[in-house]
Amino acid sequence: MDSFFNELVSTFASIQYFHFIRPYWILIIVPSVFILRTLASHDDSLALWRNNMSDEIVEELTVEGTSHRLISPKRVTWLITFILVIVLAGPSWQQQSSPYSQDNSALVIALDVSKTMQQSDLQPTRLIRAKQKIIDLLALRGDANTALIAYSGTAHIVMPITNDSEMIRHFLDVLAPQLMPTEGKIPQNILPLADALLSPTLVPGTVLLVGDGATSDTVNKFKQFFEVAPHQLVVWAIGDVNQQDADSTIIPMQLSQLNALASESHGRIVTISHDKGDVHLVDSFINNNLTIVDDESRPWYDAGYPLVFLVAALFLLWFRKGWTLQW
Repeated sequence: MDSFFNELVSTFASIQYFHFIRPYWILIIVPSVFILRTLASHDDSLALWRNNMSDEIVEELTVEGTSHRLISPKRVTWLITFILVIVLAGPSWQQQSSPYSQDNSALVIALDVSKTMQQSDLQPTRLIRAKQKIIDLLALRGDANTALIAYSGTAHIVMPITNDSEMIRHFLDVLAPQLMPTEGKIPQNILPLADALLSPTLVPGTVLLVGDGATSDTVNKFKQFFEVAPHQLVVWAIGDVNQQDADSTIIPMQLSQLNALASESHGRIVTISHDKGDVHLVDSFINNNLTIVDDESRPWYDAGYPLVFLVAALFLLWFRKGWTLQW
């Protein structure tokens, strides 16, 4: 269910950019409808008889052809016309990549290594599962610019911005609560470090907060930071959502606080899933925020061309015997 929800959110994230490259072509639907309706009225072979007989008698004496079937030449013609108008208008929801562009955006991963991340509602522990998810994300991003911060009661830069994902994986593997000088959970301590890492990039980046909780003070500090900073926040909630109301010794993930943190900071939240659906969703949120040099010059991808093959397939119906239109 989590995977399906994550995929659904990812789809809607792309659909928000849907538009027509050539919207003026939609106006052609008006003369097309007029022409088709006019020609269809001329195709009425019973018009002469209707002037001399009642409709009831004409209906009784007429053998119906294919005009009343679900799939008929007239209806297919209407369908083809509609599809061709869509093709001419040029539907699009993503930009084409440019070989002359350069991705200068960076990702700052802030990992919670406090003691609550040692909870075992996610086997073997939340921290180990979080590390596995981050490794999957690094593999998906390839050589993209990434930095790593570890936090508990204090926050520390583990790896500055680099495109060497193997180096990040090396330092990520050894992170544990025992290495942190101060116990606790103060996510807002990462903000000055993230700002220092992202400021030299000169383009908006992404702060990925990977953890299981936050406080009201955290929400306020993050809200103040992201009201000014051009960067985006993505919260990766680590914990079993089914344990929220369970009576057990496990400290539940603070999902409501994490939701408030993402909402107040105009960010996104992703809950951990058992497959890689959450990894792909996080990656899509990061990619949607990438700033490309000369971004305005990148053309929009025309997604209408594949519909031409559908129109060609529909035209094959005219090879059927008796499949004709009399204009």
